[in-house]
Amino acid sequence: MTAFAYPAQIEEQAPGEFLVTFRDIPEAITGGPTLAESFALAVDALGVAIEGYLIDGLGVPDPTPAEAGEFVVPLEPAIAARAALETTMLRAGVSGRALADRMGKDEKHVRRILSGSAKMDQTLEALRVLGVRPSLSFEPPLAA
Repeated sequence: MTAFAYPAQIEEQAPGEFLVTFRDIPEAITGGPTLAESFALAVDALGVAIEGYLIDGLGVPDPTPAEAGEFVVPLEPAIAARAALETTMLRAGVSGRALADRMGKDEKHVRRILSGSAKMDQTLEALRVLGVRPSLSFEPPLAA
């Protein structure tokens, strides 16, 4: 399963003005007055952009390896789980109806999971039904 943590560049544009961009997710752009605040805002910006991909039914791009000078920014776990589920379903050719059948649930249940309105344990259950064993891995925020 893909670890949903994306490389980001954080550049100081002027004293007290940092800009954060993601080469894999160009829609995610943010910034702040300090490096630490910019990193925290980068997590939010990345999540909003990935949520947009999920809402629009677009595939979530796999992260590329971090390059020298880049920071690795993780997705919030609930968004990462949904991204993993949608990616797994797409790659396996499993429809929402087929997943519901495998789970022994109504298709509305799967729609709630995919929309983000279900609890995370339900998303993890759906991943397990598809043969994915989700796990959290933690990397230090500064990489490369």
